[in-house]
Amino acid sequence: MSIEDNSLQQRPHDSDTRITVARVIAIVLAVALNLAVIGGGVWALTNQQRISDQFAVWDFEPSASVQAYVASAGMSEEGEFLFYASQPTIQTNPLFNSTCSNVEENFGVLGCYFPSSKSIFLYDVTDERLAGIEEVVAAHEMLHAAWDRLSSAEQDRLTPLLEAEAETMKDDPEFATTLEFYAKTEPGERANELHSIVGTEFADLSPELEAHYAEYFTDRATVVALHEKSNAVFTEQLEASAKLVDQLDTLRESIDDAYASYNSGYDALNEDIDSFNFRADRGDFNTRDLQVSANNERSSLIERQDSLNSLYDSIQADVDTYDGLVEQLEALNSTISELNQSINIEPRDDAGI
Repeated sequence: MSIEDNSLQQRPHDSDTRITVARVIAIVLAVALNLAVIGGGVWALTNQQRISDQFAVWDFEPSASVQAYVASAGMSEEGEFLFYASQPTIQTNPLFNSTCSNVEENFGVLGCYFPSSKSIFLYDVTDERLAGIEEVVAAHEMLHAAWDRLSSAEQDRLTPLLEAEAETMKDDPEFATTLEFYAKTEPGERANELHSIVGTEFADLSPELEAHYAEYFTDRATVVALHEKSNAVFTEQLEASAKLVDQLDTLRESIDDAYASYNSGYDALNEDIDSFNFRADRGDFNTRDLQVSANNERSSLIERQDSLNSLYDSIQADVDTYDGLVEQLEALNSTISELNQSINIEPRDDAGI
């Protein structure tokens, strides 16, 4: 047997085997890490706003009032996230009006969202009679932040659904006036505004919209109930005012008619009294039969006078009632004025400030 025939094959050491396996594992890990980095990079590129929002949330310390808005409005975790990402700031005047300018008379701005800075500003409503209105405004502005972050395709999908809801309210004068206001102050933002209005003020929506808003609210009925409650304060006052105005108009017309009857009645009565006295002075009632006729005529004149005096007393009573209603209307108007000031509706000068 030759040496070649009896030669042995050299086997690798165990240490060499471990090194080989380790290298294979390292290569696999490196590939996985590279894929993760690439995937993370793609996600970061396509989700830059979400990343920015997350940093904004981490950097924001909500006040107790802001936290209460979230809880009371029934915002979901996503709604809370977008609200805090907008770093909502509560302001009073004159600072608020310089931040969220409004030059439209008879409209009060209570909040605004700035897409450029992704920030929300809210007016501090302190009137306890309007409890709940701030939460509604906060939710309204949060939905602006949500709309701002939707894709164009999603906005296009939602727009006809929102318009369908708006169509159901086309005969509501208050809703129509609100949309006219936004058309003037926010041209081109109809769908955006409808998204916030419908989401916070409309009770029953299509299943598609309810599913959409469920992302931002745990129970959307909560914020709608707050809107209805705070809005009822104004509705009740305005309805009471309109009722008083109708009563005053009706009573004023009745008083005017009664005065006209009274004056014309007394004019006729005075003429008849003058005629009676003239005939009496002339001696037309000297005979017994004529005296009986004169007495009857005199009694008739006295009855007419008494009737006119009763009419006058009735008119005075109506005038007193009218004056009382005027006082009620003035008090009501004072209350409405206070409420208007509470929601930032104030007389503006020629500069629109």
